[in-house]
Amino acid sequence: MTKQFKIGEYAVGGIIKVDIQGDNVWIDALDYNTKRPIPFVREQFKLRERWEIDEMLNKLTSSYYADKILNYIYSKN
Repeated sequence: MTKQFKIGEYAVGGIIKVDIQGDNVWIDALDYNTKRPIPFVREQFKLRERWEIDEMLNKLTSSYYADKILNYIYSKN
């Protein structure tokens, strides 16, 4: 399951893409205009690594949006 969060100026690149497959979570930052991944930003996590996922999201965007994305991730599993 993949979802893009179009955040704009409050996120690296403007879009945070989350891909959930089973117990794995991939987080990417995409350029807002081209939708291409920002180099060296893609991270893979296990769902049990909640703290690491939260830390990564807080590096990519504000704490408000990081919380929204984290809640989405855990509401789907």
